[in-house]
Amino acid sequence: MTTRLSKASIERAIDHIAAFGDTDVFPHPIETAFLVEKKNEIAAELSILDLDKFEPAQAIETIAPKSRWGFRIVHQLPLLETILYTAAAIEIGADIENIKRPIDEFGPFGYRFDNAGKDGSLFIPDRSYKHWLEWQREQLKQAQYSHVVATDIADFYQRIYFHRIENILDVATQRKGIKSFIEKLIKRIRGKQSYGIPVGGSASRIIAEATLSDADSALANEEFVFTRFVDDYRIFLTEDQAPYVVLAFLAEQLATNEGLSLNAQKTKVWTIAEFEEELDSQEDDVFDTAERAAIEALTQSLYFDEEPDPDEIEKIRALNLVEMLENELANDLWDFGKIRLIFRGLRLTADADALKVIIERFDDLLPFTKEFVLFVDALHNAGAVLGEEIANKVLQFLQAGAATSVPTIQVWLLELFVRGCFGIDHKNLTSRP
Repeated sequence: MTTRLSKASIERAIDHIAAFGDTDVFPHPIETAFLVEKKNEIAAELSILDLDKFEPAQAIETIAPKSRWGFRIVHQLPLLETILYTAAAIEIGADIENIKRPIDEFGPFGYRFDNAGKDGSLFIPDRSYKHWLEWQREQLKQAQYSHVVATDIADFYQRIYFHRIENILDVATQRKGIKSFIEKLIKRIRGKQSYGIPVGGSASRIIAEATLSDADSALANEEFVFTRFVDDYRIFLTEDQAPYVVLAFLAEQLATNEGLSLNAQKTKVWTIAEFEEELDSQEDDVFDTAERAAIEALTQSLYFDEEPDPDEIEKIRALNLVEMLENELANDLWDFGKIRLIFRGLRLTADADALKVIIERFDDLLPFTKEFVLFVDALHNAGAVLGEEIANKVLQFLQAGAATSVPTIQVWLLELFVRGCFGIDHKNLTSRP
């Protein structure tokens, strides 16, 4: 008995990797161009591969910034394993959706598999973070709530138990060969631990979402009104429902069934007035009401990777994004979403004047190296003269200082040379201070 992937699933996996990359952590691999050019031949060859006999190679495992001072484990699989893992998840994606709460119910949002996705996407488009915020605001109009509980799961991807993945896939699909291959690949990559799932790729998002289906159903069966975006929960309570009770219920479900725990530092109980203020701050980001039109365009482009029209870009250009960035960095607690939004605005407007300020603050901005690189690339594509001084600064970042301590930061800085933003020779690349 052999296990094979369909040619259609492999082609869709290649389309997805070509459109969105193999991870959202590392730069896109240069081999992507080959995948696009030879998609039919590659898919035909891989469709006859017997997954039962295939032994996955190990992945690169390293750290990436998660917060101002925090880090997370991330993975980059070899490209072949990425294709096979993604195609395998596609093969059982519809099965996994069947064990989740109905799509038209209150939760979850996030990564809902789309069996007929277009343009390389694997996920239903109207379940984004932005839609999640809008749903919460609308929910406040539907009933008289007194409080909203907000919490999330501590180190979700890194703490998913391998046996839980086995159990949930047993329930979800009859495709035992595909299931066994996914388990074999995850076990190979996380061989030193009995928990964790490869972090960064879309296949893992499909699998990880499945592991929370029981907790979602438990909340729904108790008639709690809740919504979830990946591992972030919002639970809407009436006067007769105690916050402590629902938190204890969810904590018990996650601990006993999933081996997961809630993040105490991110657990909050808001009154409705406080929650509405919180929604306002998230929807408006770092901007005031007068700038809402510009930020709506900017937010849309961030979540859907769409280009605003020229009029919208001019509205964004009118904002003092550099001042907004400096104001945000002055806070003790950073809002990563807001800072990424500001970088997106700088990219869209190709604001070359901002580059000097960002270079001067680079040590502070290390968690946003990817955003920095994409900003510099946008300037390069817009015809800005970056100059030798900036190139030398980047080389200094690569050769000394805090950037050298995190491989993902180094890889992204090197991407500036891969993309041709700066030239480099072997002497400069290998030199050390």
